[in-house]
Amino acid sequence: MATPYYDEDTEGMVYLVQPEEDDCDDENWDMQSTSTYSTARTTSTITSDQLGDFFREAHGRTFPLDENLPLTYPVDDVEALRHQMQHQFLKALVHGNYVGPVREVLKPRIDGSRPRILDIRTCDGSWAQEMAVEFPHCDIVSVDIAPIVNHAPRANVKFEVYDLYAGVAEPDESFDYISCRHVQLHVKEYDRLIFDLHRVLRPGGLVTICEVENYLFEADQPPYDSVAYRTLPLLSKGLDIIRAAIQKQGVDLSAVYQISDWLQPNSPFWTQTGLKYQIPPAHVQTASQGFRHIRKQIVLLPTGTWHPDPAVKQVGALITRVWTLAWRQLEPALVEYGLTQGEANEICRQAMDELAHTELQCLGKYHMVTATKGVNTHHKWP
Repeated sequence: MATPYYDEDTEGMVYLVQPEEDDCDDENWDMQSTSTYSTARTTSTITSDQLGDFFREAHGRTFPLDENLPLTYPVDDVEALRHQMQHQFLKALVHGNYVGPVREVLKPRIDGSRPRILDIRTCDGSWAQEMAVEFPHCDIVSVDIAPIVNHAPRANVKFEVYDLYAGVAEPDESFDYISCRHVQLHVKEYDRLIFDLHRVLRPGGLVTICEVENYLFEADQPPYDSVAYRTLPLLSKGLDIIRAAIQKQGVDLSAVYQISDWLQPNSPFWTQTGLKYQIPPAHVQTASQGFRHIRKQIVLLPTGTWHPDPAVKQVGALITRVWTLAWRQLEPALVEYGLTQGEANEICRQAMDELAHTELQCLGKYHMVTATKGVNTHHKWP
């Protein structure tokens, strides 16, 4: 069940979500032990002579080749596992793969034409694969900045890899539904990407933009805006350093709080982004019509096994494992920031040690924004 309340700071509904028992079926949650996963490159679909086309090595780990991308999370089997587990706990908390009028937007058409879905980013591919099964009458394009895993082929899914910072490499008004998730930490030009979503979405189409906030909060202090310096002091201080390290690379971590304002018709975002990236004025004028029916939600992520509800406790245990995997991955970002390998290792080790105390009460936040494009909005871009 979900318990909503109005949050004055975000001016939106915040949901404390308690998953149903069958959302956390034991078979679905019996994940393979993380200790069996190596940090080797994920190259199951790439030949050895193609490695240099996709990857580079930095601080002893493998990253996407393009140095214009921020150096945050490596591309390896641990990262694939982290995304797989993250997909499972988010699906349990949200009770599915989407929110909003997705079924209405994607319903079969009398003329036989196929609705189109854009998935940014692919991550481990679970979301695109499951949506392909649920909506077999739709075609899905799933995009990421680097190939992470081998994907089972499906007739209605196409996986692509390219640089998202240059925008979406798709025609104008070519998608009915866009799901943009887990992107903020992986591009420096997040605002440019959000701008471009308006262009590729068809009038009347739906967009969902979702990001996990990079903080943990005290669970006993509603409305849950107090960073967990008391409960998890070393982890919280480590997150401060991680945030500084990522921001130094040009990532705008404040964007997660601004998305719903950006999407408003005639918001300053459209003209400011147009000037920043030298987008032609005519294109900016069209995009400035913005979106309608903008709704933002915050789903609380119970971290640890402290919750009395067995289903929530199970979700919390999985969330803790995902956070722990994240800390295993973040040493290179700290070294890139200027710390020594030893200093970076110690920060990550201390954070993981605190997470091991799963009785400690804290929460994460998952920001979700949905919006529709006006039916009278049409792009005529070259």
